[in-house]
Amino acid sequence: MAAISTLGRALPGTARGRLVTFLGALTIAFGVAAAWLHGQTGELTGAASARNDALSDNGRTAEVKGQITTAVNTAFSYNYADVAKTEKAAQEVLTGKAVQQYNELFALVRKQAPEQKQVLTTTVTDSAVKSLSGNGARLLVFADQRNTRTDKNQTSHSAAVFAVNAVHIGGKWKITGIDTLTGG
Repeated sequence: MAAISTLGRALPGTARGRLVTFLGALTIAFGVAAAWLHGQTGELTGAASARNDALSDNGRTAEVKGQITTAVNTAFSYNYADVAKTEKAAQEVLTGKAVQQYNELFALVRKQAPEQKQVLTTTVTDSAVKSLSGNGARLLVFADQRNTRTDKNQTSHSAAVFAVNAVHIGGKWKITGIDTLTGG
């Protein structure tokens, strides 16, 4: 066969060679492009951001934010008249390392709150879910705190920013770690 038929016309031998070379180069180019695109897809789906459900699961993100907001408000608000009530409530929303951290922080409260007749109200003003994967989450929490010393009729206000780790256990999100972001 001396020629390849294209639209009913015969191609001379040199044109046929060029066409075969062009089609071969085009096939190689498509193959290289496909391999490169496949690699790019692997990088994107393998990235940490692709495994972060906080970026794609609005319902679960809202759930963890809501439950951790309630947990922080509960655990970090107390009334000198019944600090035991706060401690008991805190144990319901804390687990793991957070229980020890809380107990260390609350030891001073247990002593000073009744002496100074302190009432502390913590209100989470905002939070952000940094990561959410499986049963674990990390959140950045912004809160306002109002501390009233009823023995001196003095009230002070302060802001707090800290991070918490949380775990989903038994249908609830609980705080597993508290990072006060002190840099130490």
